[in-house]
Amino acid sequence: MLSGSVVFCSFLVLLAACCYGILSTIVKIAVGNGLDISIILVGKFFYGLIILSILVSFVHFLFPKYDKTAKSTISTWKRGLILFITGTAMCLVTVCYFYSVSYLPISVAVILLFQFSWMGVVIEAIANGKMPSRNQLIAVAIIFAGTIFAGGTTGFGMEIDPFGVVIALIAAFFYATFVFLSGRIEPSMMSIDRSFLIALTGFIFVCAIITCIDNPVAIFAKIFANDSIIYGMALGLFGVAFPILLLAIGTPRISTGIATILNAVELPVEILAATIILTETVSNIQWIGVLAILVGIAFPYLMEWKISSGLVE
Repeated sequence: MLSGSVVFCSFLVLLAACCYGILSTIVKIAVGNGLDISIILVGKFFYGLIILSILVSFVHFLFPKYDKTAKSTISTWKRGLILFITGTAMCLVTVCYFYSVSYLPISVAVILLFQFSWMGVVIEAIANGKMPSRNQLIAVAIIFAGTIFAGGTTGFGMEIDPFGVVIALIAAFFYATFVFLSGRIEPSMMSIDRSFLIALTGFIFVCAIITCIDNPVAIFAKIFANDSIIYGMALGLFGVAFPILLLAIGTPRISTGIATILNAVELPVEILAATIILTETVSNIQWIGVLAILVGIAFPYLMEWKISSGLVE
């Protein structure tokens, strides 16, 4: 039977995915207003880290009795390594996906990114040494089909850049890895502290990447411009602070397979945001895809509810 804790944590993961879903719209508006991808990347992590720093200080000030961390069940170096890999994976998702869009049509890039839904199930199966449940496999199949329809294309008859395909799939892999590790980070540490350290690692890593491909001094000077602050704060809030915190709280209490399935709601939110905010046209086929994704997300929970209610064996 589904406990209240599992349902609540699933809801938090769903909210995190919704936060990620509006990022493409914000990025598109920012680029339309003349901001470079490098500025957007650095601004997202910089302002996200500032927001989390404020939240960390606020929480520890109001709840000092929770400052003490429980005794760790793993060594310090292993805990630090997991936090580092998690933050790096989160950073690489953004970097790889943003750059894949410059090589591929957005519809194709989105379809490739959303391969994380089955990748996460495979990663969990390998880590746990057992096959995914039948309900999870059915849900992934439904979401996979829905993603192709919701993306607005099957990719046939289009010229596809192989490099763009590779980096989009790498982004999908890192997304699945990020969700997987978010559920396995040291549970004795407060969720807000874990979120801050993950964001800090992501910020350091994205700065290292930008240093290699661009002029870091010029980029940092530009993130303090008026437009950069507005878009940076929005991206930092919905792309770093909120989703990392929500995933840090929710994913340790549900399976990775279910977490990646829940994260598939990001695509319907992307389409809704593009329709409402950018007034983009969405075809009937895409709406069918959105409906299929929502059905795929709900399927494991509906089956669990039927089993616990005695409606099916």
